[in-house]
Amino acid sequence: MLLSQLAIVFVGITGNHHAAIEHQLGPSLEKAGATELAIADADLGAVVHHTRASRDVVRKLHVDGVIAGEVVGSGNALSFRVVIYDGDGKLSSDSETPLTGHTLAKVDLDIFATNLKDTVDTIARQRHPVASRRTATDDDAPPGLGGSKPARANPPPPAVATTATAGDVDPVEAAAPPATIMREADHRAYGDARIHAGLTLGIVGRVLSSDPNTVKSYSSSPVGTAGFAVGAEPIRRLSLAADYERTLVMSSIVAGSSTASAISRWQVTASYDVVRGVVALAPVLGLGHRAFAIDSPSTTRTPDSDYTYLVIGATVTKPLGQRLALRGLAAFEPVTGATEPMMLGEGSRWGFDLGAALELRATSHVFARAAVDYQQFSSSWTAGSATDGYPTGSLAAGATF
Repeated sequence: MLLSQLAIVFVGITGNHHAAIEHQLGPSLEKAGATELAIADADLGAVVHHTRASRDVVRKLHVDGVIAGEVVGSGNALSFRVVIYDGDGKLSSDSETPLTGHTLAKVDLDIFATNLKDTVDTIARQRHPVASRRTATDDDAPPGLGGSKPARANPPPPAVATTATAGDVDPVEAAAPPATIMREADHRAYGDARIHAGLTLGIVGRVLSSDPNTVKSYSSSPVGTAGFAVGAEPIRRLSLAADYERTLVMSSIVAGSSTASAISRWQVTASYDVVRGVVALAPVLGLGHRAFAIDSPSTTRTPDSDYTYLVIGATVTKPLGQRLALRGLAAFEPVTGATEPMMLGEGSRWGFDLGAALELRATSHVFARAAVDYQQFSSSWTAGSATDGYPTGSLAAGATF
């Protein structure tokens, strides 16, 4: 059959409530010979929205056709939009259907299946013209059923007509079955934009407020910091990240003298997108460490602090067009280890973190980010309590690979 010579891929659906629709489309996609293929979110967005980058995204998959969808609208006014490209990145079909209760009606599924078959057949004729001419001949009819002409009137075409040429079949496709081509395309897709790394410059301050007879309060002006951030997306929707920052030059007044001080922080997290679409929601789990130290043996100064904590929270992402995204973070951070002031004994601690960031995707491989964050730890002892806050601002630039 002609479809067996095609490499048609379904790269997914964006938007809310798309899981049920993906399930509905399964039989039609399978009948059309489409294979599911995961690609980077940015690439999927480019394909669905038919941007300038969509042609390059489709071409780098090295397949005959690409199918993608999107759930658009809000509330009960939702529609399903589906786009189909040929292997050269040319838009072959673009249609939109209203949804009924967040799903497609049977008649709409039938229309989708019919349009999909027609579009795939058109792509097949364009991509494999020789095979198209040999399809649906009388030779294909079972013995006894016959056709408009006897079998002998349809001799096999000459050998030259069945030989793959540069104008008929891609040499890679001629040399490997579709399954092999799909494995190669899947490897290339998963290799795109799965690792990121960047450098960070920022400012951080510290405000320690405490009850009398506990620890000495402390307040600092914002000071400069430097750090780095790295991350990876080993599988679709799962993101791993690690970052580190430390003050560049900081000092505190101890007994009337300026003494070297430092604030540092490291953190590793994992997040998984449970909702993607107009807004993306991802639970976050991780481990972090925040420290403050003064290089002085004085016992009258604010004591050093040291917090090791868990990160239990979530991020929310709102795309602002094709290149901008607004991100928010809220996390509860129970402290699992800390340096306790000797005169107060063992206490209990917990923390929280609130942050926001605006990210610019300058190109497919370069990004910039501006972020603000506030982290606070609360401590409680028999003698009283204290809060230790760290307001932060940063600018970061990096690349994805």
